[in-house]
Amino acid sequence: MYVRYRGPVVLAGSVISLIILLVVIAKRPEPEPAAAVAVPRAAPVAVAAPTAAPAQPDAGFLDPKTGGMAAYRSGDYASALERYRQAVNRNPNDADALNNLGQLVARSGDPAAAIPYLQKAVQLYPAVWTYRFNLAHARGRTGDWSQAADDYRQARNLFPDDYVTQFNLGMALHKLGDEEAAIYEFRKGAELAPSEPSFLMALGISYEKLNRQEEAIKAYEQYLTLSPPSADVDKVKARIEALRRPA
Repeated sequence: MYVRYRGPVVLAGSVISLIILLVVIAKRPEPEPAAAVAVPRAAPVAVAAPTAAPAQPDAGFLDPKTGGMAAYRSGDYASALERYRQAVNRNPNDADALNNLGQLVARSGDPAAAIPYLQKAVQLYPAVWTYRFNLAHARGRTGDWSQAADDYRQARNLFPDDYVTQFNLGMALHKLGDEEAAIYEFRKGAELAPSEPSFLMALGISYEKLNRQEEAIKAYEQYLTLSPPSADVDKVKARIEALRRPA
């Protein structure tokens, strides 16, 4: 399950409280469960359909992974969770099933319980970005931002051009209170995705944490030039005015 969580995270601070989506900046829709390594498919070949094709049974009752994928696609997450548990019980070293199970356990509201499954997937295939990213996100949801930052760094090393991973790394460092490091990562992310306003909002908040008000104002102003009209816009404008007022 190549899933990038898109749950909202509030950047709580003494200076401003605005909602930034942790990975909502990803423009891609949430993917379905998939194999660990994508393999290019050959072009389809047109063939004549048989005059009377026999009915095919649902393979899901034979293969838990197939059943889990079908249940996930239909929105039946409880059944998908059970089928992937069966798949892992059948083959404890199936990294794809471990990753999918971990994602579903986290989705059910227990990210701590998801971590062992995701850890094992990473141990089996340490070079698969998806597994590392999902593990980092689960760690962040438990509040383990130090380990989350480390996992996001490793995920970023596997997929250097992914600005979503870059943003999440900066967020993890912000949560740790390491604003200098967060700013460095947000700047890199802004270079990867110059039209994405979330990096500028995050930069402004981190600059404020360091009392670098002029830089915060500049980041917020750049955010306003990129951000579509929303309730946040008025809040950012008000914050800029507050920063410009003499102390």
